[in-house]
Amino acid sequence: MKSAFLLIFLSLSVLLHAQSYQRCDYDRYLSELNRSEEFRRSTNELEEKLKKASKQKTENVFIVPVVVHVIYKNSTENISDAQILSQIDALNKDFRKLNTDTGLVEPEFSIADTKIEFCLAQRDPQGNITSGITRDSTNIDNIGTTDQYYVIRPAWDRNSYLNIWVGDYGTDGQGNDILGRSSPPNESNPNKDGVIITYRAFGTTGTASSPYNKGRTTTHEVGHWLGLYHPWGVNGVSCSDDDLVNDTPNQGQVYYDCPTNPRISCGTKDMLSNYMGYVDDACMANYSEGQKERMRNTLVIQRTNLLLSKGCLPVGLDEHKKGRSFQVFPNPAKEQLNIQWEGSIDEKAKIELIDIRGAIVYSCGMNERTKDILKLNTTELENGIYVLRIRGEKWIDQTKVIIQH
Repeated sequence: MKSAFLLIFLSLSVLLHAQSYQRCDYDRYLSELNRSEEFRRSTNELEEKLKKASKQKTENVFIVPVVVHVIYKNSTENISDAQILSQIDALNKDFRKLNTDTGLVEPEFSIADTKIEFCLAQRDPQGNITSGITRDSTNIDNIGTTDQYYVIRPAWDRNSYLNIWVGDYGTDGQGNDILGRSSPPNESNPNKDGVIITYRAFGTTGTASSPYNKGRTTTHEVGHWLGLYHPWGVNGVSCSDDDLVNDTPNQGQVYYDCPTNPRISCGTKDMLSNYMGYVDDACMANYSEGQKERMRNTLVIQRTNLLLSKGCLPVGLDEHKKGRSFQVFPNPAKEQLNIQWEGSIDEKAKIELIDIRGAIVYSCGMNERTKDILKLNTTELENGIYVLRIRGEKWIDQTKVIIQH
């Protein structure tokens, strides 16, 4: 009798917990977007590209500039810079497998270092110095459920920044506080492309409240922003649906709190520790290798321009230090990268292509050009981000290029 009572109590606790918070509003938002034929078509096109994408040969670290937009009604919601910095730190630990709780992941599941990092922007869209944080006061409640967050503060250029809004998200109409939501990679409205998080679940200090005080709500939503779905699939909780990632098992149940291992819902063990599930922050610990590959391919295919962003470059350290007039195209390059000059050319200048690790993978002189164009064969280079550097005797120019076969 005591065991039966305990089982009923635990089941009721899970139910009450699930009813207190709605972990993520992504599925509802995706359902809303899918009413558009154009959105469905763009989703199918993206999925076809992701299916055909080759596994990236390099482990280049992708850097994503972040701007955090704080929208507040009172001093409590106007979270501190320290709380924001704690979230950026949590993101980087989770995405780089630097979190200390990887022991929660069962041995049969992979733990990926995604080689994706995040930095608060140091320059705004106009090229001015910024802290990477904006603040706007409002008297509007529920800025997430009413879609007012991006009206109050439209997104900075999504080709250069990951926009994160923090404020009073709101409830789902049944009394459940919503923790967060993300835009999909093919969001049609550039002003709302990004992630919105409640101030109650952002970062690891300040207003972040247990059990959502390890920054994993944002880790979860940024996963969506980079193309990941929930473990139970794209179209609902079903063993016949999946998340389009090969090494995450199909899951026919949604788990809350901190469930004990093992749990089986579709004939195989469920990955309870995955960041894309709904368990408490303290019980999340990993992205899989397959999820890593999908996110990195989404960055390169759908959010390409972010990899060329100057958002994290301090003002005063511009890449084109000498202001030489040259064009690099196409960028991303597949088989050939062209460098074209306008005006006079320093015949003693050297051209170098440097990978993300700092190794020079290509070097030549101006004498190898054809007229005012230098053509670089990139067929043998690995996919990734490179720095194209042009060095004269007393000057240096450089810019980022992407190789994507």
